[in-house]
Amino acid sequence: MPKICGACFELHCGQGDEAGSLCGYAFLLPRDIGGEGATYALRYEHVAGSTPLRADEISSAVERDLSPNSSTYFYIPEAAHSFKPTHIEVDGVDCGRPSEEEASEIRLMQQSIWHSPPDGLYPSDLHSVEGGAGCSLVARVDGAVAGFLLGFFRFSTCTAMPAFAPFRQDLQLESQLLAVAPGMRRRRIGQALKRLQARQALESGIDLINWTTDPLLFANGLLNFTRLGAVACEFNSSLYSFRNELNRVTAARLNLLWAVRTKRVQRALLGKGHFGPIEINSDPDLTVVNQGHGAPLLNATSARIAIEIPSDWVALQRQDQTAAQRWRDVTNQLLDHYLGSEPGQYIITATGVMRSRRYIIGERVNDSLLDDLFTLV
Repeated sequence: MPKICGACFELHCGQGDEAGSLCGYAFLLPRDIGGEGATYALRYEHVAGSTPLRADEISSAVERDLSPNSSTYFYIPEAAHSFKPTHIEVDGVDCGRPSEEEASEIRLMQQSIWHSPPDGLYPSDLHSVEGGAGCSLVARVDGAVAGFLLGFFRFSTCTAMPAFAPFRQDLQLESQLLAVAPGMRRRRIGQALKRLQARQALESGIDLINWTTDPLLFANGLLNFTRLGAVACEFNSSLYSFRNELNRVTAARLNLLWAVRTKRVQRALLGKGHFGPIEINSDPDLTVVNQGHGAPLLNATSARIAIEIPSDWVALQRQDQTAAQRWRDVTNQLLDHYLGSEPGQYIITATGVMRSRRYIIGERVNDSLLDDLFTLV
C-alpha cells in the first residue's frame, strides 16, 4: 500500500475520546488525481459482530486524515458489482477485461501457480468495474482463461531523475501480478497482455508503468527487458518475507520501469529491433562480473556488465536450497553495488547468453544511455 500511496485505516466505534472496539478496516486504493486533488477507492471490510457504520461516517472519518481536497469512492466488497468483459485481439490472443466467472478463475489460477493460502489471494471483486483496480485483463485461448494481469493506480512517491521530466508522474500504474497457465507458456501470452496494458495506459494518459521481478528468473528478464523494453535501476534485496512455491529463499526484486511513450518501448511493442538475448562473447565492451555463485567482481567500469543468473531458478530452489541461497547472496551483492541511475552506475536493460549460461545485462549510465532509454516518440 505505501508503494502506491495507498493506506489502511482501522476504524473503532467509541464515544468522545475513547477509541472503542474495532469495527472494520478501510483500504484506500489510488484512483485518480487532478487539479482538485486525489481520489481513492475506499474499500471497507466490516468486522463480523461489530457495530455497523454508515458509509458517510466511514468516508468522513477517513477523509479527515487525507490531504486537502482529497475524496473517496465508497466500496463494499460484499455488495453486488458489475463486470463488463471485453474482447480485443492482440497477437492472435483474445484479451480484455474479465467476466465475473473469469474473475473467479483468476483467483484459482493465482492459487495453483503460487500455492498461496486463501488469505494470500486477491479477491475476485477487485476485477469488477467498481473494484478499484487500475488494470484487470485476462487472455483467453479457445474460450478458457490462459493468463491474467492485475495492476493498481499509483501516485508519485519520490522525485524522479531529470530524464523523466517530460513524462506524467503524478498518476502511474503499479502492475502487480502477471500469470500464464503452465500449459499455455511459450505462446507469448504474457507479452500480449502487457502490450494491451501499454495501449490502454497511453489511452488513459499514463506514461509510466512499474512492477517488480525476481532478477534470477531468466524467462521474466527476457520478456521484461528484451521484448517489452522495460529497464531497472532500483533493487530491493529482501522485498517480501513470505515463502511460496516460487520463493523458497529470500525474495529479492528488481523495480522495473516501463516508460511506454518512449521510442525504445514503442519499437519493442511494434516488433522492431533485437528480440533475443545478447551473445556475451560477441561484445568486447562487456565485463562478466561473476561465475556462478563464486566471488563477485566489484571493480568493473566497462560500458556493459553481465551478471550471471541460474539457468532454471525455480528448479534450483526446489533441488538445492543451499546453492540457491548462495546465488541469491552473490547476485544481491552485485546488484546492490552496481545498480542506480547516477553517472557511472548501471541500469539493467537486456538479457544475455553464453552457451548454457544465462545473464542479465547492465549498461553504464551516461547522457547518451539516458537519451536512448527515455527519448519520447
